[in-house]
Amino acid sequence: MNATPEAMVSPDARTADPKTRWGPSSRMSGTGARRRIGLPSRVAARAAMVVAAVIGLGGLLTACKSGPHASDGAKSLRSKSSKTGDETPLAADSKPVVSASEARLVRLDATVKEWDAAQGAGRDDAARALAAKIADEVDRDFGYFDAASKGEHGLRVQNLAVEVLAFSRNRSATTLLVDRLHDLDGSVVGNALIGLKIRSDPETPIRPLIVLLKADFPEARRYAPLALANVAKAREDARRPIEANLSDAAMSGLVGLVQDNDPYARLHAAKAMGALRRPDATDFLTLLLKDERATIRIAAAAALERIGDPRSFPSVVELLDRVPDDQKAIVCEILASYAGHIQGRPLSAAEKKSFDVSARAWDRWFASRDTAKVPSPAADR
Repeated sequence: MNATPEAMVSPDARTADPKTRWGPSSRMSGTGARRRIGLPSRVAARAAMVVAAVIGLGGLLTACKSGPHASDGAKSLRSKSSKTGDETPLAADSKPVVSASEARLVRLDATVKEWDAAQGAGRDDAARALAAKIADEVDRDFGYFDAASKGEHGLRVQNLAVEVLAFSRNRSATTLLVDRLHDLDGSVVGNALIGLKIRSDPETPIRPLIVLLKADFPEARRYAPLALANVAKAREDARRPIEANLSDAAMSGLVGLVQDNDPYARLHAAKAMGALRRPDATDFLTLLLKDERATIRIAAAAALERIGDPRSFPSVVELLDRVPDDQKAIVCEILASYAGHIQGRPLSAAEKKSFDVSARAWDRWFASRDTAKVPSPAADR
């Protein structure tokens, strides 16, 4: 499978769009289970979700697929007392009795994990089959999932319902997920944002995503730019460009994430800037080319390639000397695509092979791009 340069830098198989799978095994930063004021924190008890192809925060930083829904011990779950309705934290060793409906959701959650793994491994046919299986199950009883996503069966079931609504073929699933962006639980909001990313529905309202770019809880800052990036691309494919005022507002929110402490927020912000094709993003993306995380540097390069400003090309060339050897090929693919935009035609296979990972060769090509013949880089090696 030939991945585009942009696909190769996505932090998640769903999170950045070269077909890289960015999916941290822990999608929650810190406790982050609650947001806003005065609400009691909820102790986590959900099963940890294994995300495929984690290139890791210590090296390649992949970005989430299914989101915060099945994270680590920070995951918040609640059970409601049948007598008082009070929320009672589940003990770490407790085994709550689940209904048949909950058991079905748990099975669906396991299928989502399989889908994640298939996506991460590049097994596209298997991933499509699993997605169809989830969609069939959800759409057969859509009313139940509609109600569950609104919290009518408790937070645990709500999170699972929001998770699987991402796969529904019912158009109203997008509206249900957008409604959950106003939820008071950060994990629900995070799952809804990931669901909107997966759906990539051009009908998704943009403004709620923009608002969350400046939210004060980590799930929103991490996943709102991810959802925004995919919705922006979906609208571009549908020839429905985002309105100028909304694009300006989105850019304002994304700028604030460039130096966010959460590397996934920075990673997804780079992806979103590229998706919006904002020329005024080039300075911020150039800054991200020097990020401490290699995958963020590559994501910034892919975003600059998508925007296509020739003036940024030399900065991307410099990246060849700032990434590990096993990632230089990704940078070369980005440069080849970038060069094709600049000269108005794709580089030939022979040209790409000759330039390879030589920064000097790419610099000489760029300096000579207006001449009739681009010099061979053979002497530069």
